[in-house]
Amino acid sequence: MLIDQYCVFCDLRVPGGPICSACLADLPRLENPCLCCAIELPVTSKYQYCRACLSKAPQFKRTYAAFSYLFPINLLMPKIKQEQQHFHLQWLAQALFQHLRHQEHFLRPQALVPVPISKLKKIRRGYNQTEQLALQLGKLLDLKCDSQLVLKIRDTRPQAELNARTRKTNLKAAFSARENHYQHVAIIDDVMTTGSTANEIAKTLRASGIQQVDVWILARTPALKKS
Repeated sequence: MLIDQYCVFCDLRVPGGPICSACLADLPRLENPCLCCAIELPVTSKYQYCRACLSKAPQFKRTYAAFSYLFPINLLMPKIKQEQQHFHLQWLAQALFQHLRHQEHFLRPQALVPVPISKLKKIRRGYNQTEQLALQLGKLLDLKCDSQLVLKIRDTRPQAELNARTRKTNLKAAFSARENHYQHVAIIDDVMTTGSTANEIAKTLRASGIQQVDVWILARTPALKKS
């Protein structure tokens, strides 16, 4: 028996909740993402990759993003981190799962690797939201969630507080990878802004012998518009 809940966005009663089909359909999605980093390309672009990825390819091969980091997704994500509203991760994982199902040439990885946080931050927050997301996705796809493959070995400043240039150096040598036998894994994160975190983790994973690293995220921030 389904218990009636109320949509987190419009308060409409929803059997099984927590989001109604209309609000789910209205959430911002990427129309023409770069195949590598998922940054939104102009709809008229004839290219499949952005200029940055063509000039210097990241350490990861492909990024899959369920949403664009616009309203109301950009208001929801901070609540998951700062207010521990991690119940949202269940329907968000389902949305990402449905997005993955409709991708052409999609290859299943051998394991899901959540972006790690420092031990101190995990103690303060009580949980790692990317690990919870990876566990949800692992259940939906019958994939292993390996939360011990990559560890954060150095505390760093929050990426959100830094500009694009500082983000790249802030995470240098911040991660380590355990010995493994994987050939293909997917990094799981909530939001990608510059891709610095995913790139540094992918670099660490590839140095451990993994051949292909993809990135699965809930939302991708749009490119900054030049004035």
